Amino acid sequence: MSRVFVAEETSLGRKVVIKLLPPELAAAVSADRFRREIQLAASLQHPHIVPLLAAGRVPEAAGAGELLYYSMPLVEGESLRARLAREGELPVPEALRVLRDVADALAYAHRHGVVHRDIKPDNVLLSAGHALVTDFGVAKALDDARESSITGTGLALGTPAYMAPEQVAADPHTDQRADIYALGVLGYEILAGRPPFTGPSAQAVVAAHLMQAPPPLAELRPSVPPALTAVLMRCLEKRPADRWQSAGELLHTLESFSTPAGGVATSIGAALPPARPARRKLAIPRRLALPALGACLAVLVAGWLAVRHSRGTPTLDPDLVAVAPFDVPDARLSLWREGLVDVLSRNLDGAGPVRSVPSTAVIRRWSGRADPPSAIALGRRTGARLVVFGSLIGAGPDSARLTATAFDVAENRPLAEIELRDGVNRVDRLADSLTVRLLRELGRTRRIGVFRATSMGSTSLPALKAFLRGEQWFRRASWDSAQAAYDEAIALDTTFPLALWRSSQVLGWQHSAFDSVSLAQALRAGALNHGLAPRDSLLVTADSLLSALYGSVPRVSWTALRRVHAIAEDLTRRYPDDAESWYVLGEARFHWGLGTPPREALEAFDRAIQLDSSFAPSYIHAVELALWLDGPEAGRRYAGRYLALQPTDAAAAGIRLADRLMDPGTTAAAAERLVREAPPSALRDAELALDHAADSAESAVAVARALAAAPEGDAPWLSRSMREVSLGRELLYRGHLREAAKLLFRNPDVIPPYLVEAALLSPTTPDSAERRFHGFAAGGPAAGMAITLPWWAARGDTATLRGIERRSDSLARGAPAGPDRDFGLYTSLAAQAYLALVRRDTADAVRRLEALPDSLCPICYFESVTLARLLAARHEDRKAGTLLDRWEFPLAAPSEVLWTLERGRVAERLDQRQKAADAYQRVADVWRHADPELQPYVTEAKEGLARLTAESR
Repeated sequence: MSRVFVAEETSLGRKVVIKLLPPELAAAVSADRFRREIQLAASLQHPHIVPLLAAGRVPEAAGAGELLYYSMPLVEGESLRARLAREGELPVPEALRVLRDVADALAYAHRHGVVHRDIKPDNVLLSAGHALVTDFGVAKALDDARESSITGTGLALGTPAYMAPEQVAADPHTDQRADIYALGVLGYEILAGRPPFTGPSAQAVVAAHLMQAPPPLAELRPSVPPALTAVLMRCLEKRPADRWQSAGELLHTLESFSTPAGGVATSIGAALPPARPARRKLAIPRRLALPALGACLAVLVAGWLAVRHSRGTPTLDPDLVAVAPFDVPDARLSLWREGLVDVLSRNLDGAGPVRSVPSTAVIRRWSGRADPPSAIALGRRTGARLVVFGSLIGAGPDSARLTATAFDVAENRPLAEIELRDGVNRVDRLADSLTVRLLRELGRTRRIGVFRATSMGSTSLPALKAFLRGEQWFRRASWDSAQAAYDEAIALDTTFPLALWRSSQVLGWQHSAFDSVSLAQALRAGALNHGLAPRDSLLVTADSLLSALYGSVPRVSWTALRRVHAIAEDLTRRYPDDAESWYVLGEARFHWGLGTPPREALEAFDRAIQLDSSFAPSYIHAVELALWLDGPEAGRRYAGRYLALQPTDAAAAGIRLADRLMDPGTTAAAAERLVREAPPSALRDAELALDHAADSAESAVAVARALAAAPEGDAPWLSRSMREVSLGRELLYRGHLREAAKLLFRNPDVIPPYLVEAALLSPTTPDSAERRFHGFAAGGPAAGMAITLPWWAARGDTATLRGIERRSDSLARGAPAGPDRDFGLYTSLAAQAYLALVRRDTADAVRRLEALPDSLCPICYFESVTLARLLAARHEDRKAGTLLDRWEFPLAAPSEVLWTLERGRVAERLDQRQKAADAYQRVADVWRHADPELQPYVTEAKEGLARLTAESR
């Protein structure tokens, strides 16, 4: 479908691939619509997806007419098609890795509403041992952008050998399950060396996809495990309803298969029961047959194998090990009951293919004594086929005896029984010796490699003991005791990365994410992150990056943001039953969403709570999210469960106060008394919990007023200036424009977005506003220049807009690679869009706004608001609805409410009634007491609600 060129993007100094569509295809496509559709796919950021960078058109040249193009990064490696052409079928373990990576990419894209429609070996690239999917969304973009029948030109939107029956028939209901069918074809081909259907012409192949059963893969390659064959055959079902219904479900099944050195066949065979033959009728849905063939097709009956995914007992992972708490009757050694779980789990994790169940997950699921029945129960609860249990007993005045059993849960037999002795004060050496013996046993069937003696990150035994005490307090959410233990470990070994990391976490929970000591310790832990176990290494890296982001506001690095999300997603894939991994994902989504809806952040915290209901930090942001998304009753449920843990972190008093204020039984007088008597630290955390709450009493505003008026008290890190900013922000969000503007414009610590929001909506803007905005425009930070663009556009000030364009373009060309250059390039392009808007050229403004590389400015959201409103005004409701369903707001600000109102308007026109009603209700609740200038919006929302309610009767 394209000619491919390698080029250099001179503004960023990188190699890119440019794909140029042929004239006959471009002639049938609306260039603007194609570029808009590509923009949706360009939002995908995933380790196994080659991102789309840009799309556009080339003016007419040499009589060829207008040509369309899109670009993407250059990937070093080769295509899967080239590999198959050179070597034929792939080894089963490598084929499984490719299928996992592609399914992972599809699962991510489908969650974000993007369907590929052209999965095939040509669009899968192999690079550095991974598979990457390219051309995401291009086929769908061409289909949706066509102005005439593209298929009438003889060009198929897709590749016949990989097209699902409904896609062949141009069924308008084609959805993500067509990609699952294509992945089945691809998997069949890489294992059999040929696709399931071939023929002398495209028409013959199309007919085969519609009518024929694929030849049994087992006949073409008997060595493929039956369970994997069953998975692929389910992908190839003719009816979409008979396939895997989501790529996530398919990925989960593929990830349950393992590839140890002993061979994939055995492990996959253990994952699913043997296939059972069944007779099936092949039925072609009526709406598919006529468009595809132009005539009625007879019902064809054929016999083939149909294997359903097992829904029985969870599969035991042969490479997953759970270390159970040891029986320790000697009080001198009691630290090591859980301490050995920590040490051995970290030592074993990442040794070759071996992964450890995290210590917290084991201890939560453990019951009984160190014996086979308890080990079997633990293995089934955690999915670990291998369980290590044992005892540590004092042997005389100064010796200890360690006995351990490595137990195979699936075969109900011990793999190894080990006994070791050492000094009572050298249990750490016993743990290392036991690790070596265990890995030697595992190495008989796995490629283990070299044992890492430094997996804990410290060689100091006293520091290690202090850290292990801290871990035991940490698992019980006893933060003060945990902090004291971690501080002791750091004092004994100042280069102990795990102690520094945990101390940073606890300080952040006790004070704030911006606590200077917490940030410094997290960054130091990241710098010392060498030789740790994989899970620890990933968690330390994630926290270090998050700390760097907190310390770099507003010069936030998009690269760092994407890396945090990729690490968090990787953690939840590697350790799906680890509460802390899901907590980290929730933190990344909550604070640095990258367009992730807040509901997905709450889902991550929910998963963490489900896995470990005693892990207190998972509840803190969940309270705020539930109040925001589901109302006071839901928020109070989370608060009640959190407070039942009797937490000692700083958020406890604030959430207790928020819970009381949200209680329907709390009178206005009682609420006033509660707020008046609360200390500043509790007021601050209550305000954070209530940040998005839409209660009629505006509790967040009341709390912020009390905080602003309170003495310094027990929260010295909250300066008077910061307290006033908090009050101004809460007032602004709820539409009290005049009072908010007075507070914000006299305060030097306010970040620019709040100033711009206040200036755009306030009936009278202080003179200081224009002076400050001129300061940003005349040489302030690039992010500041970008954020003030809507203000200058609203005033029609083209001279300032052009000045910003020139300065930011110069910055983009002259600054070294990094946030400043990214912000400069973004601001230059955004300024051009606003200039078009001032000229009243809305078509050009929309075109430029759609083409904005928003990945260059993670904190810029005004342009998305402007684009959504322009698209809605042009009655491009489906496009506007897709944009409005994304989440663009890093702040609680008035634009979020206007965005929600626009979502309601568009959803109502698209007959998405519940979505519209929810949006209208939100606007009416948040701006219930807003200034008169905003009341027309409230009236519109209430009228919309009344209209929808009347129509539903």
